[in-house]
Amino acid sequence: MKNMANLTGGGLATAKSKQRNGYRKAIKILDLNLNLGRTSFAATCVALLLLLTTRDGECSIGDEILEADKPSLPFLFTVPIEHVEGVLGSRGKLPCDVRVPTRTDKLHMVLWFRDKDAEPIYRYDVREKLLTDAKRSSVLGERLYFQTMSDPAHLSIQDLQAKDEGIYRCRVDFKNTPTRNLKINLTIIVPPETPVIVNDANGILASNNQVGPYNEGSPLRLTCEVSGGQPRPTLKWWLNEEMIGGAWVERNDGVIVNTLTHPNLQRKNLGSKFVCQASNTNLQPPKSASVIVNLNLRPLSVSILQRHSRLSTHTHYEIICESSGSRPPPNILWFLQGQELKGVTTEPDSDDLNITRSILSFTPAVEDDGKILTCRSENHWIPGSAIEDRWRLNVQYAPKVTLSLGANMVADEVKEFDDCYFECSVKSNPSTVKLAWYHNGRELRHNATQRVIMSNTRLVLQKISRHTAGNYQCSGQNSEGTTLSNSVLLRVKYVPTCKHNTESLVGAMKQETIQVICEMASDPPHVQFSWTFNNSGSEVIHVPQYHYTSSGTTSTLTYTPVTEMDYGTMMCWGSNSVGKGVAGPCYFQIVSAGRPFPPKNCSIFNKTEDSLSIACTEGFNGGLPQHFNLEVIDLVSKKIKLNSSYKMPLFSVDGMEPGVVFRFIIYSVNDKGRSEPFILDGITFRGYSKLTGPTADAAEINPLFAVLVGCTLVLVVVLSVAIIAVWKRSRRKPPIAKAYKRENGNGNGDANFETDDSALTKIENGLDEIGNPDVVPNKNGKDRGIRGFIRIHKTPPARRRKKLDLEVKNNGETVALTSLVETPDGVHRNHNHKSSLLTSSNHSSATPRESRI
Repeated sequence: MKNMANLTGGGLATAKSKQRNGYRKAIKILDLNLNLGRTSFAATCVALLLLLTTRDGECSIGDEILEADKPSLPFLFTVPIEHVEGVLGSRGKLPCDVRVPTRTDKLHMVLWFRDKDAEPIYRYDVREKLLTDAKRSSVLGERLYFQTMSDPAHLSIQDLQAKDEGIYRCRVDFKNTPTRNLKINLTIIVPPETPVIVNDANGILASNNQVGPYNEGSPLRLTCEVSGGQPRPTLKWWLNEEMIGGAWVERNDGVIVNTLTHPNLQRKNLGSKFVCQASNTNLQPPKSASVIVNLNLRPLSVSILQRHSRLSTHTHYEIICESSGSRPPPNILWFLQGQELKGVTTEPDSDDLNITRSILSFTPAVEDDGKILTCRSENHWIPGSAIEDRWRLNVQYAPKVTLSLGANMVADEVKEFDDCYFECSVKSNPSTVKLAWYHNGRELRHNATQRVIMSNTRLVLQKISRHTAGNYQCSGQNSEGTTLSNSVLLRVKYVPTCKHNTESLVGAMKQETIQVICEMASDPPHVQFSWTFNNSGSEVIHVPQYHYTSSGTTSTLTYTPVTEMDYGTMMCWGSNSVGKGVAGPCYFQIVSAGRPFPPKNCSIFNKTEDSLSIACTEGFNGGLPQHFNLEVIDLVSKKIKLNSSYKMPLFSVDGMEPGVVFRFIIYSVNDKGRSEPFILDGITFRGYSKLTGPTADAAEINPLFAVLVGCTLVLVVVLSVAIIAVWKRSRRKPPIAKAYKRENGNGNGDANFETDDSALTKIENGLDEIGNPDVVPNKNGKDRGIRGFIRIHKTPPARRRKKLDLEVKNNGETVALTSLVETPDGVHRNHNHKSSLLTSSNHSSATPRESRI
């Protein structure tokens, strides 16, 4: 280094060039090791550079190089620091100048370091790439992003946290130009909490809500408090964009407080918004809380409108009083000679909400003449705010009427069958022309027959009943009009009476617990009940009280019949403070009840292609009212086609589908349940078939239908054979016998016979009793069947017990009497003729007895 000063000019330039190149190489090695954290090697490089640039305590050519490369050695030279603030929880921006110094240069890489960390926290590499294709890497993930399109470029940090505060270094490498370094000191601003406004009672007020109401002229005192914030925030009061109030102070607990005092609230302060703002940065709007002042205002004016020079008592007046300036709307009161009046309607003016109107519905009375009518407007929230307007009345009046119960009567002691009277007091000018009486708003007429007597100003009611109770009024009329009196309520007390006058039928089975409810009408409605029982014997049994409960006008008896003697008449008695019911008790007939018996003797009539009617005989109703149900079931689809209820066992169905086999189920129903069913099977209708689908589908035959068709054909063949046999037999003409009666005149046991027409009559009457089984009796109890006559064939004694040769001739056809049998239900049936009389399926033939005279 000492010999370098003696070099010639050319040699010196060459030495400087070599020195400069070696120095730059050392700097690059040094910088690389610094970035890699190799501090020991970096220290060695620094010592080497110092040796190269030092000569006897003086700087050599290395000084020039160091001066040019100061940005490449941030640890040796002072790097500029830029101060940046960021709000906690928001996005922070760290600026970095990445502009290329010369046009020929190019950006290679941007590295971001945190404080003295050797490893970068963010790397932006565009070597041999476009800016849009830069290679990025971040140790904090998506929280960091380097934005080069902004001016200046900046590192964006999302969701700033307190630990993000510190010094950051931005290193920018260029292709030719030395590295550029920049330090950024990031300060995290912690915003304050939202301030709260507290009233005098230390109650926290909701932000942007109304405070008050305060009375007009009263002072306002509000305190604003805020906690937190770094640095400490400022706290200010604002009113209509103008700062008001004093300075803020910090309490020992760290809370900043600013108290606002407004000495005198005026009308102009109504609806004013007082805002308290806390702020410690300009990076975001200040935190604020506000209240809106609500005021109670005094009424400014009051006036009675439309003052009449003369009033008439028979005229209804709507007198209007108007007041303005009060908030909330004032209370407008009317007074007549110092006495408050009712019948007032108050409402705001639809055109001006600052004005309140009160309408007095007023009909003057005789006493009102010369009195002072006063309208008073007052805001009851503000003491001493009342103002008045007065008007002296000039009244011409109609009758003044007052109604009262008779002086000798006590309103709470009026009972049924007592006499009572009312007195109507009337004052009028001119005198009263007509006096009228009203009961519940209906005018009464004098009627001595009905014991309604009107005498002057008195109404007399004789032998009153409970229906006489109600509201009574009287009215007086003169030339000025008609006045209706006050209403007087007449209460008539009466003994308990049965609420339902008819005797009730209650059915119960043995060992079944039932409840019998007894309801009575009574005034007063507190009834003492008792129950008695009579089973048609001479003894009346009193029911113990634990068997029933009572409440008001209702009593409920719990009863369980065990034997036949427990059925009979149950009687419910009632009494109150007036007395015991004179009309007698409520009667309940307890009968043995159960499910009803099924209907019987059901027959079909009026059958058409798609309809028919059925008539049945009622079975035992089980002791209770019953009704009858009919169900029609399609036996193929198993679906219910009809389910109807009837009061009588007469049923009609129509619209039935032809060619379908139906089952008809008939049963009775009462409160205890339903009876066993009476079933009619195999019912079909011969209507015209309808094609409801393609021919192929119509050709399919239901198996059940095929079985029914086969059975029908077999039945037809059997019937045909039977008819032919009967016809052939009928061609024989046996001797016609007469009816005889036995006479034992000879005493030897041989019977003598003689003709007796009564026997023939009895047999013929027997057919009348049977009737035509295919026809339902008409209203007169007679059927329209064709009667025949009976001929008795004489049978030899030896064969008399083997066969009964009785024949019936009906419409020219002779039928054996033996074909008439009696079914278990007592109905005769002819098995040689098809009958529509349908009964239960269990038929048993009874052997006919011989007819002996």
